[in-house]
Amino acid sequence: MSRHYIIASHAHFAQGIYESVKLLSGERDDVTVINAFVDGNDDVARVAAATVDALPTSDDIVVLTDLLGGSVNNEFTKLMITRPHVYLVTNMNLPLLLTLFLSDDAEDTKKMLSNLVASDDVRPKLCDASAIGEDEDF
Repeated sequence: MSRHYIIASHAHFAQGIYESVKLLSGERDDVTVINAFVDGNDDVARVAAATVDALPTSDDIVVLTDLLGGSVNNEFTKLMITRPHVYLVTNMNLPLLLTLFLSDDAEDTKKMLSNLVASDDVRPKLCDASAIGEDEDF
């Protein structure tokens, strides 16, 4: 069984975040990027279904979307419900993608994703200047 990744967002966010991931961790041949509602790509339901349908049904598919409740996320939610081995993670960010792409592909996908989204390492952080001492390095 293999694992495939779909990065999907409104506009070019998906492509941009994948460009950053590639810079830091290298190019991958198991990633598909969907930039919805730009460049004539307005039928998200059709593109999402075609992308998932093109992958083997026995393989794990990890879909990463930009916004919970957004139209892109909603279309993949419908697919996740109807097809086994589709896992959906939303509110994606660069630390999440880097950690995911550097993880062990042999690890159980559902368990790995559950641990990943619970990790403090991928959550937003507030950088507060008042909490940094004058002699501390970054």
